[in-house]
Amino acid sequence: MQEFDVVLRAEDGTYNPIDQAIVEHPTLERHAAQHFDLMADGTCVLLYHITGDAADLEALLDDEPSALSYDVFRIEGDGLRAHVHLARDTVIAALIHLMAEYDLIIDPPIEIDDDGGLHMSVAGNVDNIREAAMDRPESIEVSLEEAEGRNVGRVDVNSLLTDRQQEVLSVAVEKGYYEIPRQATNEDIAAELDCSTSTVGEHLRKIESRIVSELGTP
Repeated sequence: MQEFDVVLRAEDGTYNPIDQAIVEHPTLERHAAQHFDLMADGTCVLLYHITGDAADLEALLDDEPSALSYDVFRIEGDGLRAHVHLARDTVIAALIHLMAEYDLIIDPPIEIDDDGGLHMSVAGNVDNIREAAMDRPESIEVSLEEAEGRNVGRVDVNSLLTDRQQEVLSVAVEKGYYEIPRQATNEDIAAELDCSTSTVGEHLRKIESRIVSELGTP
């Protein structure tokens, strides 16, 4: 397996109605998608990293019909996070189906550049990565650059994680969080572990980042 730096780019630099509304807002700015997922009912969840005023972002999401629910919170010294449950998003759905069909791993966060390009690290079989790039939605341009020296090998997952992270991962797997489509939400895992959904989300992001980072170490 190898790791590639992948850039996806839409013609207008936006990928869903919420994304477009943020771009058009005078005081809000996108920086990254920290996490994204496809739910069993076809809707999506997305964790944005945004800078700007929380009240402005909440007002925008209140006015956007595709935002089914949301939670906006501030990270000290690092802007806002918006966990948004949104109506079907063709780009997110396509990415997740491509990941499943071609056995690929996307290492979050997905950084968003000034022109709306989505920058991500993708690990997998070289031929599968190239085939997935060819099988993308027609509205999306893609470029691939091999990440130098990033050959992927086998690792002992448990050796990479803290005891609490192992517990969170075990519950997530048991409840079907990593099934396609996903059979459980952060809320389901939080209820099982008796903690907040934001804590679960933070654990899962660290778990996924730690595993993929280790997989990419030569």
